[in-house]
Amino acid sequence: MVLNPNVIVGFVGTYTKNESKGLYRINFNIVSGNIEKSNLAYEIENPTYLSIDKERHLLYSTCKIGEKSGAASFKYWQEKDKIHLINCILSEEKPPCHLSMSNDKQILISSNYHENKMLIYNTLDGLILSSPITGSHNGSSINTLRQEKPHIHCSMFTADEKYILSIDLGVDKLIVSSLKDNDLTQMKDLSYSFPAGTGPRHITYSKANPFYYVLSELTSELFVFKYDSKSEIPFKNIQTLNSLPKDYRGVKAGAAIRIHNNNKFLYTSDRGNNSLSLFFINQSDGSLIYIDTFSCKGDSPRDFQIDPTGSFLLCANENSDNISIFSINHTTGILTFIKSENIPTPTCIEFA
Repeated sequence: MVLNPNVIVGFVGTYTKNESKGLYRINFNIVSGNIEKSNLAYEIENPTYLSIDKERHLLYSTCKIGEKSGAASFKYWQEKDKIHLINCILSEEKPPCHLSMSNDKQILISSNYHENKMLIYNTLDGLILSSPITGSHNGSSINTLRQEKPHIHCSMFTADEKYILSIDLGVDKLIVSSLKDNDLTQMKDLSYSFPAGTGPRHITYSKANPFYYVLSELTSELFVFKYDSKSEIPFKNIQTLNSLPKDYRGVKAGAAIRIHNNNKFLYTSDRGNNSLSLFFINQSDGSLIYIDTFSCKGDSPRDFQIDPTGSFLLCANENSDNISIFSINHTTGILTFIKSENIPTPTCIEFA
């Protein structure tokens, strides 16, 4: 099968409940904004979060097999519907919730919300090597239902790879660590403590400027940090603002955060408001200006992704079994709903 030059391949992670069987593959038309085809690419339990190595055509996924959980790697081909399992490392009782990779795609970081583990794996041409480096956190916070212990929700390298950042919802902290010669050291004096009960969830950064952005789940807030690798305090909080409209009084449940390819627009999703919010990024100081909030056209927008052309945003609505597709105005960042496609319990989207 030869793909139309206007069609790109994407992969959708899911929770394997209801109708879902595992990892799904989509053909997405970057001109029309249509998903022209979708199919089950590999049957596996709970591939809820994905990370991709486009150069080597490798896909990494969280997973559960039998009674054990961990991370799996796959080889994919643009023209083939199915993907090939390379290997999986299973060392946890409950599945991790997040994956990220180093710039050279040789190190895979897995974050486990339930087990308070950050596992750092070396990889070799898609093979996930055993004997990972393990990190964990200590403490709790004021929300007794959600913050009774550490809950690592997201971990990733800084852009310069000087540090590894872990966002811990359970202890309200951005925890900074260094990785040298396979030795992980937590830099407690460099970490940042959020206000009690914030519940930070995910982090991203600008590809053009030294600014990092954290979205909280429990309070639906955005925290803007200026990063200076040479400073005694490398992460300085320069702005805090709501990720939802000021008059919103309902349940707050911040979920995903991503920056547009042009580094001018930042988007967030919220599972309490079933919405997507747009912010303009000030290029000089990194601060955010709230622009608007849009219906996600579904239930529980756990994650979303922007296509490589920057023309479309695809939102994974877990509880309504659909991916909603929006066009993006390149000048304003405004989202316009196009259509919805049925995919069972989608939780994450990555383009090849």
